[in-house]
Amino acid sequence: MKCVIVGDAAYAEEYKAQLHALTENDPRIIFTGYVFGKGYQELNSNAYLFVETSGVGGTHPALIEAMAFGNCVIAHNIAENLETIGQAGFSYNGEKGVDSLQSILNCLIENPDKVKKYRFLARKHANETYTWESVTDKYERLFFEALHQRSTISC
Repeated sequence: MKCVIVGDAAYAEEYKAQLHALTENDPRIIFTGYVFGKGYQELNSNAYLFVETSGVGGTHPALIEAMAFGNCVIAHNIAENLETIGQAGFSYNGEKGVDSLQSILNCLIENPDKVKKYRFLARKHANETYTWESVTDKYERLFFEALHQRSTISC
C-alpha cells in the first residue's frame, strides 16, 4: 500500500524537510501538496482509508468529505473530530502520536472486512448528519430558540 500525504504547510519548511528525510525517497510514500477538483475526487474515491491528523480547529471539511466518499476514517482524538465521526470511524490518541496511530492502521490493513463496514457507516453518517437540509434545519432551530429566549427576557 502507498501512503499519500495530501496538503502543504506554508510556514513549516523545516517540518516538511524532516518528513521527506524520514521517508528516504520510499516509493510507497507520496507527497502531493495541495490537490483540488478532479484529482481530489480521485484520491478520495480510491483511498483504502483516510487519516485526519489535525489536532486544532473545528470541524474539518476534508474529514466530512472523506466520509461522504465512503472512506473508512481515522481521526486525531480532539473533540471536534470525535463529534464529526461519531460511531462511524476510528480515533487515535494524538498525544501518544505514531504509536497510537500505527496500531489502528495495522488493524485496519489486516482487516479489510472491518474497513468495508466502516466505509458504509461513514457514508451513512455523513449523508444523514451533514446534508444541507440537516445543517440548515439545525441553524434554524438555533435561531428560533435564540429569538424565543430573547423575547421572554424581561427587565
